[in-house]
Amino acid sequence: MKINFIGVGAQKCASTWVHRVLSDHPEVAIYQGKESDFFSTYYGRGYQWYEKQVGGASTVSARGEISPSYFADSDTPNRVFLYNSAMRIVLLLRDPIERAYSNHLHVVRQGYFAGQKLCFEDGLVNNPMYVEQSRYAKHLARWFDIFPENQVLVIFQEDIRDNPQIQARNLYRFLGIDVNHQSWFLEKKVNESIIVKNAKLDLFLKQLGKIGRHVGGKKIVEAVKNNDLIRNLRRNHNQIELRQVVPPMREDTRKYLQDILANDMNELLCQLNLENLPWRSWLTLQGRSSEDQLQ
Repeated sequence: MKINFIGVGAQKCASTWVHRVLSDHPEVAIYQGKESDFFSTYYGRGYQWYEKQVGGASTVSARGEISPSYFADSDTPNRVFLYNSAMRIVLLLRDPIERAYSNHLHVVRQGYFAGQKLCFEDGLVNNPMYVEQSRYAKHLARWFDIFPENQVLVIFQEDIRDNPQIQARNLYRFLGIDVNHQSWFLEKKVNESIIVKNAKLDLFLKQLGKIGRHVGGKKIVEAVKNNDLIRNLRRNHNQIELRQVVPPMREDTRKYLQDILANDMNELLCQLNLENLPWRSWLTLQGRSSEDQLQ
């Protein structure tokens, strides 16, 4: 059966939360690895391979996957439409400047940017995608050129933070599944801004978790993960908060990013037919605009 929904990103905008609150819904089959990257990276493997990755019983009504690489990829919208013109598309957004900083933490965590100087400003020079991934209106325009607005659900990470239950219901309603489902992950937070001291130990624990889920022991795996001894081993002895080693963004850098993303944020507001955006960067721009008018 065809995949009928995808999460397209943007990167570092709560895609893990969406994946988790869909994973335990009885009416959903979702790719367990979260990111298949089929339409952006593995398109040459064909539809049969893609559908096999997601799998799922024939009784489910929503079948899909979440790949944040899709949103900014110029080829993906056309490829998705060619596969399924009725595809439901879930787009997650957050303050574009905070997203860029989180992107930097992720790149450092993955080891793609290393050295003695790990500040965001150096990372910004090193990786143009920090800014490009945050040009939401630019990328959303490609999706709206192909798909009608009623097939695209936009969720702000800030709204998930403030009221996860409402956002989960909106997501379930959009996908046409039971809105009363209560996910075990609903109120949980994902903290991905950590690095590990012992990569082999971390990989060993993750592999154990994958094996446990594969053999049907999902609840057992979660119970083990929440065991005080295991949590202490992972968090206190094998993990370091990245924000302890990566300095916060400088204020002049924040102002620079606000300036270069201002037009994109204004365009996004028009695309979504909104009056405001729930972002610090947007509120700062509005305050600055008011001051300019007074002068």
